[in-house]
Amino acid sequence: MTPAPLHLPPAPGSDLRGMLRQRIVATALGQLATAAQARDRLSSAAQWRIHAAGIRRRFAAAVDHPALRRAPTWRERPRGARDCGEFSIENLLVESLPGSWMNVTVWKPDPRRWAPPWPAVVTPVGHNGKYHPSEQHPPQVFAANGYLTVSFDPPGFGEKARGNNHFDDGVRGYVAGVNPLTFFLADALRAVDYVLSRPDVDGRPGVAMTGVSGGGFTTICCALLDPRVTVIGPSCFGLPDAIHPIRNGYAGCPETLWFRRYAEGLGLDDLLIGARFRPMLLMAGRDDSVLSARHLRALAAPVRTAYAAAGQAEKFRVLVDDCGHEYTAAQARAFVAWMRRWQTPRAPRRPIQMPRRLQLLEEADLRGSPPFGLCMASAAAAAARAPRIATLSSARRGLARLIPDWPAQRRRGLRAHTAGGPMTLWTHTFQEFSLRDGPAWELPATLLRPPAGGAGVLVFFDDRGRWTALQQWGWLNRAAGVFARGGRPRSVLSVDLPGWGDTRPLPSPFDVVGWGGVDRWTGYVSAATGESVMAMRLRDAVRAVDFVQRTWRVPAARIVVGGHGLGATVAGLAACLHGRLGGALLLEPLTAFADLATAARPAWPHDAYFPRILDAADLPAALALQPAPVLVVGPRDGERTLLGRRAAAVFRGRRVAVLPAAFSGSTEPAVLDWLAQRT
Repeated sequence: MTPAPLHLPPAPGSDLRGMLRQRIVATALGQLATAAQARDRLSSAAQWRIHAAGIRRRFAAAVDHPALRRAPTWRERPRGARDCGEFSIENLLVESLPGSWMNVTVWKPDPRRWAPPWPAVVTPVGHNGKYHPSEQHPPQVFAANGYLTVSFDPPGFGEKARGNNHFDDGVRGYVAGVNPLTFFLADALRAVDYVLSRPDVDGRPGVAMTGVSGGGFTTICCALLDPRVTVIGPSCFGLPDAIHPIRNGYAGCPETLWFRRYAEGLGLDDLLIGARFRPMLLMAGRDDSVLSARHLRALAAPVRTAYAAAGQAEKFRVLVDDCGHEYTAAQARAFVAWMRRWQTPRAPRRPIQMPRRLQLLEEADLRGSPPFGLCMASAAAAAARAPRIATLSSARRGLARLIPDWPAQRRRGLRAHTAGGPMTLWTHTFQEFSLRDGPAWELPATLLRPPAGGAGVLVFFDDRGRWTALQQWGWLNRAAGVFARGGRPRSVLSVDLPGWGDTRPLPSPFDVVGWGGVDRWTGYVSAATGESVMAMRLRDAVRAVDFVQRTWRVPAARIVVGGHGLGATVAGLAACLHGRLGGALLLEPLTAFADLATAARPAWPHDAYFPRILDAADLPAALALQPAPVLVVGPRDGERTLLGRRAAAVFRGRRVAVLPAAFSGSTEPAVLDWLAQRT
């Protein structure tokens, strides 16, 4: 047998590269299971209706925005009209939110075949422009059967691309509590207002709504919010959340994964159940490779049960079309029959008509040229810049609220798991261990400790991994006083917080696409559980300090918490949340979470967007409020650019010192001198 190495870190309880994903998956699935168990307890139709009303209340609170509650007033600007033979179009601009314009195309039936007023259909466009076949062909089928239809580019696409990238700009709102879904819903709901204001529209049966992919999701959400949406037909719009995006690792859109969505019991099946038991035709493509028809049937099962229990079984149907991820003319034909059945059941029946020729108009034919105004990016920036007043107690309470079940988690704490004893390393002992919270959660840690305990402890978190500043005479060795002459050496504990170092998650298959990424999936899905990755890091940073206090009986005043990059940002928040430490050392931190909302091109990973952090305290305020001495070195803005001279104006406080230059050999002596005065 080959002899084992003399030193090995403790064997992890499981593959640490999957730990963070598994934690997020387990939390999300548990929340969905709780929602399913609540449904299982329902029996009567009245109970189901009460349950659906509760879903609508929770959803409305999640997308609450003053503009969605205001009186339906708006401005219009005509942009031209065109006769296309079997139908005609009008292009105009409609203001959906103050300063935000939507480029509306109205598809009108031939009045010689269908006398107005016409029933209306709103077709929210999916994640592309309104000029694709899936967005142009259905309105032509609807027009051929006497329905006026409205389409418009969604945020982030077509003429509404600027400032509305629903990944890069949508996630900005996380830090300030701005839900990017608001922008999708505002456009669709304003379209309902608009069509019902037209004299050539018969609004008595309400408005039908149907769309593909993201447009299908918008359709479902509008039915939750607006009782005037009376028939819906979402197509190729989603799967059971347990599969997509939770278990398959697909980086879904931030607007579909708002903060605490799963914690509030708002899985996709719940949203469908909450949609007022409206006549609902769910459609899918048999050849859709991601949003498969097989999985759609699994999603439909609890919805079908709910409709039947509510006495509305006939109002729910599933249609599987011979297509891929698209909205076909065949689906439009089926939706015409569905609308006729439920909106005008007593009207004389005419055969469903198909256009003689489906046209694909040029993009220029549908153009409205909306002026640039309010967008996801500017809304998030405005919310981030809003003045906030905090005290140390309010900041600590706010930070604690962002960590689910914080008091209990802190009491439970972290326990060390070791493999063998410490190893003598010249002037210090060296030991690697893991800080564990149960069998499925552990944080690798590396310790340098003088035999007598030394002057104090530096607890350090590095977003590049705990060994980055240790190996090959990294500066943490000098911080520990290894080989140092004079002075008192100190202990250094370098810890991999969740998602960093040895716990960095492996990519998933869907990370091959441009909108994929480990940081996006972990950031978005964890936000939906209410236990964000940044909240986990903050929780475990404080618990690592607690471990040092408890295990080695080190007074808090002799502990400095520090870090590099995002690890430094977490360390600063941890100092505020703890409240009694000896100091905080921040090397090249993200200056402020508000920067992620205001920067032109943010360059930090998406799991850095700490949901609702600005409701508690941003980093500069947290540092100024907490009582410990602070040294900030080389802070970087949202684009990872050094603040330079601006740093002194951002980081203020009686005990806050700033070195604007990046951390390097030239700034290290000042850092070591500062540490020598603290521990």
